[in-house]
Amino acid sequence: MKFVVHKKLLTSIALVIFFAITLFAVLLAVVPVPLAKLNAPQASRFYDRNGELLQVIISDDHFYRLSVDIEELPPLLIEALLLQEDQYFYLHPGVNPIAIGRATLSNAISGQVVSGASTITMQLARMLDRRPRTLSAKLLEMFRAIQLELRYSKQEILESYLSIAPYGGNLEGLNAATYAYFGKPAKQLSVAQIALLVTLPKSPNRTRPDRHPEYAKQQRDALLEKMLAAELIDQASFALAIDEPVIKQRLSFPQKIPHLAWYLKSQNPTQDDFYTTVDYNIQSRSQAIVQQYLESLYQQGISNAAVVVMDTKTHEVRSFLGSADYFDQQHEGANNGATALRSPGSTLKPFLYGLAMDEGLIAEKTQLPDIPMTVAGYSPQNYSKSFRGQVTVREALVDSLNVVAVRLSNQLGINKLYQLLKQGGISSMDKPASYYGLPLILGGVEVNLLEMTNLYASLANYGQYQPYRFNSQQPVDTTQEYAKFLSDEASWLISDILTDVERPDFPSTWQYSSSRPTVAWKTGTSYGHQDAWSIGYHPEFTVGVWVGNFNGKPATGLSGNTAAAPLFFDIMQAIVQQPTDWFAKPAGIAERKVCELCGLPGNSFCENNTIEQYIPAVKGYVNYETCQVRQPVATEEGVRLVDVWPSELAAFFHLHGLPVTDAPAYNVSNMAGATYYPPVIQSPVAGAQYIRRYEGLASDDQQIKLQVAVTNRVKQVQWFMDGKLLVTTDKPYEPIFISPPPGRYQLMVIDDTGGSDSVWLDVEDYRKLLPENVSQ
Repeated sequence: MKFVVHKKLLTSIALVIFFAITLFAVLLAVVPVPLAKLNAPQASRFYDRNGELLQVIISDDHFYRLSVDIEELPPLLIEALLLQEDQYFYLHPGVNPIAIGRATLSNAISGQVVSGASTITMQLARMLDRRPRTLSAKLLEMFRAIQLELRYSKQEILESYLSIAPYGGNLEGLNAATYAYFGKPAKQLSVAQIALLVTLPKSPNRTRPDRHPEYAKQQRDALLEKMLAAELIDQASFALAIDEPVIKQRLSFPQKIPHLAWYLKSQNPTQDDFYTTVDYNIQSRSQAIVQQYLESLYQQGISNAAVVVMDTKTHEVRSFLGSADYFDQQHEGANNGATALRSPGSTLKPFLYGLAMDEGLIAEKTQLPDIPMTVAGYSPQNYSKSFRGQVTVREALVDSLNVVAVRLSNQLGINKLYQLLKQGGISSMDKPASYYGLPLILGGVEVNLLEMTNLYASLANYGQYQPYRFNSQQPVDTTQEYAKFLSDEASWLISDILTDVERPDFPSTWQYSSSRPTVAWKTGTSYGHQDAWSIGYHPEFTVGVWVGNFNGKPATGLSGNTAAAPLFFDIMQAIVQQPTDWFAKPAGIAERKVCELCGLPGNSFCENNTIEQYIPAVKGYVNYETCQVRQPVATEEGVRLVDVWPSELAAFFHLHGLPVTDAPAYNVSNMAGATYYPPVIQSPVAGAQYIRRYEGLASDDQQIKLQVAVTNRVKQVQWFMDGKLLVTTDKPYEPIFISPPPGRYQLMVIDDTGGSDSVWLDVEDYRKLLPENVSQ
């Protein structure tokens, strides 16, 4: 009979346990842990390449909530936390029944709550699901704690607790508290600071040291005594900690790279921790230099600057300044000048010349015409408003001559430069090449400083494009192939030329200073003096500088040479620590003699030769032509050497009073083997439309100029209109004026050798262009 009773009892107990376990399992499934708090938006942290915290951006819900990696915390902090809150943390399953019993007894004896029994896991459960302090809430808290223990490891529970625990105000997480109260990471905390932070979460607003320093000290010291008694610290450490004053003011979070932080956050909105490539030593020095430098420009109406510094080899961004001061509202400092689109002025020219070298159009000493030109109504001007006649490639690039660059761009074809810029990472060109046209080379496209600096770093790396890098923890993708937009040889030659650009630090003697680094660099000034640029590189760093006003206001002193170049060299001088070998010269570069008259290998009559570096492997004009300017001509007195110039150059020399050899006219006896240049009509311009007015202006005041350029051996030209002779003149360089009625005419000029050129002339009656006469 007893056996039956015992069997029934055991069966009942088993059923109770079974149903209890089943109910608990059902509850685990039906009542999941509310994990929203664990997934709450984090504040974003930005570190430099050495792990220094540079910036914190508050979370979307306006909390400084920073997660914790327990491996980065000092062991003493964990030991103190467990001593204070949960000594049996590693032994219980989330709920400590002994602590609950002890707390229940103590509270019953005293008639009030004098002791709690919450484990760290239970406290975490309460943080995840905050409710009023009731018995049912406590039971739910215990249930949640067991849920958490079943789901997470002890280390994960500790990390979660320390990541969302409240530390007063809008601070959540230990890492937020360490910076807000002490301005440093947890691994650098003192014993006293550890004790203070451990006591904060239990009553964060009451224990806030910036509001209640005396109470905070009382709680801290009580824990320090417990730590001493538990032998977590020795007597000497205890004495130092007790005497350490409690901070009385909350600190601001680091705001050292605001422009870069907000830029990276906009590019990666879901990312919380950013381990950047920035070197804060370079960043801080650059900012100090910029702020000091701008003090001298304010009186000139120039208020801001932006700077990007890159590691030349890796393209890692070492410094990123969007303005002189992000918080300077007067000068709109929150604008990001490093990513804003601006006209780059002449900073694109090196890439044009590099392309032309690879195409065989030019070499280092090739002579290029610097004379007036008009293409489809576009007439570029040099910065000096003057022309030199002809200059070498090196001179044209060093002195940044606009007209030479536009003429070369027209010869090369605008699409080639357009494609290079695309390959080089310029992302702002969202229209076809034809939209930008020839003005592209003079800054007729908006670009940003970050991409331009990277483009120059790619030029330094022998024309091999590589994207800029901000993430110090992301390995370089060696499998990705990027465009090589220039040959090694052309890139090196352009770099060599750019070292000749006159520097503001030591204009003509920097080569003799051991402390001045060799730099390849270029300036740019946008149309209207709104933007000043200076970009260049050294084997160690590439630096890009923009100077201007964020409101677009121009300033007379705002040019690349005067406003941006000095700042560029101040920064370069500050960050380049020691002389470095220059870029290795490619084996594909050779030297040769060329005639100074035209920069091509001379014929046997050229007397003045110079040495140039060139690329023998390219197939093009510079490797297949010889200079034919100086040539023998038979005269009555015998054969003599004369310089025969191309038509447009000869005309320029004549009109500007420059000395030109008096070359005899072409005739039957001296034409054999002679170099001949056909005439070129310079006015009227092909495609131009001339408007004729009849009211208020006499016919003679509405004349159209006819002008032709001929080589200096031509002595006579004839002008024809629609096949009828207009005039024969023995002064070919002097203009002729005509006043034709409205209509379309073909103008032709023929020189004394039979060479010719022609254009169409369109003359419109202005009355037909009035709105009432224009068909809709």
